[in-house]
Amino acid sequence: MGSDEATPAPTVGTLLRRGATKRCPNCGAGHLYRGWFQMAERCPRCGLRFEREPGFFTGAYLINFAITEGFLFVLLMAFMVWKVQRPDAGIAAPLGIGLVLAVVLPVLFYPFARTIWSALDIAMHPIEPDEAADAAAASAERPSPG
Repeated sequence: MGSDEATPAPTVGTLLRRGATKRCPNCGAGHLYRGWFQMAERCPRCGLRFEREPGFFTGAYLINFAITEGFLFVLLMAFMVWKVQRPDAGIAAPLGIGLVLAVVLPVLFYPFARTIWSALDIAMHPIEPDEAADAAAASAERPSPG
């Protein structure tokens, strides 16, 4: 699909939109996960290998961390405004909310971070001809559905 010469490369916006919706950044196919944490090695449609090099998904961890820290920062700022308006209010509820968010948010965002990172990487380092050939070969080996 996105690997043959006639199809233009997706724009950065398209790549990011696909990544944010857990789709293949290259062709837009879905169903990339076998479970919440287990991503397929290749795209089921175009055959793109997602882990382009060893340690590839380290960037996804950075994205996941940054999103979590961003939410916690917003929560902290909201708590500070709330505390200024109510100096006698306790901190147990906001602290509990922060702890729950710090644990739950990275788990919920994990698959999105991986596909967003794949999209960002393709935007920064476009698919090489050898990767496209490998993807096309892998895609051709798959039996067609139906």
